[in-house]
Amino acid sequence: MAHARVTVCVVVTDGQPVIDAVAAALAPFDMAEDPGGRWDRWRINGGSVARALPVRAGGEDDPRILRVSAPPEQWVPGRCDGAPRGLLDFAPDRAVARAHAEAEWAGWHAFARRYPAARPVPEFLDRHGAHRGGDAFRAAQRDFMSQPVIRAYMTEHGLDPDRFLWHAFNDPVTVFGDDQVEYVRNRVARAIPTDELLRLDGVWLDYGDFSTGQFDEAAHDRYYRTADAYLDTLPDTAYVVRLRIHC
Repeated sequence: MAHARVTVCVVVTDGQPVIDAVAAALAPFDMAEDPGGRWDRWRINGGSVARALPVRAGGEDDPRILRVSAPPEQWVPGRCDGAPRGLLDFAPDRAVARAHAEAEWAGWHAFARRYPAARPVPEFLDRHGAHRGGDAFRAAQRDFMSQPVIRAYMTEHGLDPDRFLWHAFNDPVTVFGDDQVEYVRNRVARAIPTDELLRLDGVWLDYGDFSTGQFDEAAHDRYYRTADAYLDTLPDTAYVVRLRIHC
């Protein structure tokens, strides 16, 4: 069993409580009714109050804004659990993500230029046939960490070579291997969507729907770009609500 974050998109009819519209959209995915469902319990939860959904300037006092996951005094102005799309403004969060991604990319490449070029960790895993673990995996890890830039990176970040495990999601050679435009594009796409999305048409998406294989790391980027673009297509009256589910 695990928890997941889901963004649910729903149409709310006049006078209908938002929570009822969300419950109706989630009903087909109830594990109590279908063992192949997606949840066994859920609650509205926008995330940390500082990173919840961003309210458009001037819309702060609109009664349609949903704030139920924290007491009123804990809310950061301009954040909410959910609201009609027309009351949300994603541009500032995307701008922050863009600036952070640009700085990350530039920082790694400035650091890496001081050392011989390194190879990404997936190459070492493939070379040793190490994807199933065991001695081959440990040998791949040792070979990857023997590269000067990786040794220096671990020292700078205080990473213990006896305890830290490298994979394609934390290896900077892989992570920053894209050109800057592609890297920044993928990071900006993660600013707003959660890990899963329930669309207005009742289709539930996550990164698995975009994977071409077990080790397809790029599936996450394809999912987030798709989810991010979808949120921009919603009509202004459609609600966007973030949930925490247990599955």
